[in-house]
Amino acid sequence: MPSLTFSPYPFTRVARSHHLHLLAILGLVFLLSACTTVDIKPSTPDSAASTGKIEHEQRRIDEALALGPSQPSHLGQFLELIAQKHSIPLANLKEAFADSKTIPSVKKLVMPPPPGFQKNWRVYRGRFVEPRRLNAGETFWKQHQAFIRQSAEKYGVPADVIVAIIGVETIYGRHMGTFPVRDTLVTLGFQYPPVHNQAAREKLFKDQLEDLILLCWSKEVKPQAFKACLNQTGSYAGAIGLPQFMPGSIRRFAVDGDGNGQINLRESTQDAIASVAHFLQQHGWVPHEPIYLPIANTRQAQMNAARLADGKPETGRTLGELFEAGVIEKIPQELNAQTPALIVDLPSPDGQGGTEVRYVVGLRNFIAICEYNRSFFYAQSVAEFAEALQSPEPSNPVKQKTKAQKNKAKKSNQASRRENTR
Repeated sequence: MPSLTFSPYPFTRVARSHHLHLLAILGLVFLLSACTTVDIKPSTPDSAASTGKIEHEQRRIDEALALGPSQPSHLGQFLELIAQKHSIPLANLKEAFADSKTIPSVKKLVMPPPPGFQKNWRVYRGRFVEPRRLNAGETFWKQHQAFIRQSAEKYGVPADVIVAIIGVETIYGRHMGTFPVRDTLVTLGFQYPPVHNQAAREKLFKDQLEDLILLCWSKEVKPQAFKACLNQTGSYAGAIGLPQFMPGSIRRFAVDGDGNGQINLRESTQDAIASVAHFLQQHGWVPHEPIYLPIANTRQAQMNAARLADGKPETGRTLGELFEAGVIEKIPQELNAQTPALIVDLPSPDGQGGTEVRYVVGLRNFIAICEYNRSFFYAQSVAEFAEALQSPEPSNPVKQKTKAQKNKAKKSNQASRRENTR
């Protein structure tokens, strides 16, 4: 989703909610197990203190996650501030939030993975670059071919990337979320789980709740309609519609694609398509520049890439530097030595208790996708999903694939589809 800027990226995806739900639950189990496991030995003041601290932390997390539906005590004060700041009648806000409540399951779903959790690029990619989603993407592209082409030309963002993002987010509207956005943001804004950055996360979600109120107030001030807008459904992080935009992203980057004078990312496919393209354009998309480049197929390139990778979603290097370091074999003709770049690391378990890492060189368009969701895995999955899609058009003036990328993606897609039919 466009982040919570978060960038206005959609912060979590409903498309992977079942997987993340499982991870969150497993993470909680492992976390609580770690909190309660202590060596059994004669009690000393230090060990007793340590045990007491661990048990206290367990109770604190358990209580925070197990709280039943309730209305946070500070919500009323928040609504008063919103009313004063934006000249919205306080009575209207109180009526719209009278039955608001926190959602315990949302708090569990946003918990980070347990210590020692190993990232798995192959599994992550496999959830998105797979036959069912690709088939749906090609059908979607064909159905909306003319408008997708129009949006691609207007914003300079390739058609396949627009299609890929909506597919990764919600499988073209099939999974847009079932959580009431108002209560989701109330939960995360006032009762975010007790993690190290709890205060910062709560502020982010309070800001999104403010954006939701302003978004809905701008559409309809009649009490029932205003409340209905607040209570529309979305992801467990509050992301809305086909492209899973957070409320702040809708206010700042969504556009009226169908020209009816309204923005509706849930029901208007054209609004969703145009909004994705506009979001990427506004976050630095560079027309006719690739998303990523492969590294050289040498052991030295692998070692140098590992040395230069810092995990930061920012282009802190140049292609010239990476060429000099032997990470890439050559600089493509359409680029130059000063082109900003970064090393992208994509780790997976190696099956023997260790980790193997695939490296690629990310460019400015890779970072633009990271603004949608600040994750290397997400951005690379979108790029490879776009490569694997079969265009319904004989040519596309803003497609950004090299011949080698197209052939590689085609072979990968064919192999995946054959595997799926076995």
